[in-house]
Amino acid sequence: MTTDKKRSWRSGGLLASSAIVGVALWWGLALPMTTRQGINYHVSTYQIPAYAKGAAFLHRHYETKALARGITRGLATDRERVEAIYQWTIANIRPIPKGFPIVDDHVWHIIIRGYGGADQTADVFTTLCAYAGLRAFWHPVSIQDHPAWLFPSFVRVDGRWVLFDIDNKKVFTEAAGEFLDVEELLSDPKAMAAAGRTRNGVKYRLYLERLKPFHEPYPLRAEMQMPGPRICFELWRRLGHPPQPGPGAEQP
Repeated sequence: MTTDKKRSWRSGGLLASSAIVGVALWWGLALPMTTRQGINYHVSTYQIPAYAKGAAFLHRHYETKALARGITRGLATDRERVEAIYQWTIANIRPIPKGFPIVDDHVWHIIIRGYGGADQTADVFTTLCAYAGLRAFWHPVSIQDHPAWLFPSFVRVDGRWVLFDIDNKKVFTEAAGEFLDVEELLSDPKAMAAAGRTRNGVKYRLYLERLKPFHEPYPLRAEMQMPGPRICFELWRRLGHPPQPGPGAEQP
């Protein structure tokens, strides 16, 4: 076979291989996937192609990262960053206006709408904290014979877990204004009693008792909006490792 024919065969094989890879890649990107949205507690499931879901994921990641950077620009310490995000969340994510639908979808859409329930506000706060480089999560807490739930947020500030209640606009601090360490708070009955009451008149102590023992969960919900941690978790799960529960996991 002449040199020109060999080159022609190689070029043809390369083009064919590239075409096969391209078709396979497009087929994979076009595979149908699902996305869900809840409106007034009615959840609907929609099908969208994989490429659209992936593009939306990356777009939300970029926008959330840019917002967190903007809120915390020029702030050097953990405390400065978490306080700036706390104030931004309270100012920009308002309670659900009367007559407006309760929409349950992605945290970035909550930020765009500018309103949400207590759990959604905690979701926004902890997600922005995570994007600002602070480990953070929120956890729902209920108490027996009372309909009101609490949605406390936990942020790792200067090596300690600190408790925030965004819905009640409360930061758990000592008398001197220093943040209270969550584990120290939960081990001190006097400190829990001194925490006072929610705006519904329920003693914080009743909710705080339900957070024992305190555990950092895995994965952190906020970090699942980021490509790197999301990929790591999916690999971890496929290796047979279950998610780790959060605070109060051993409570009956």
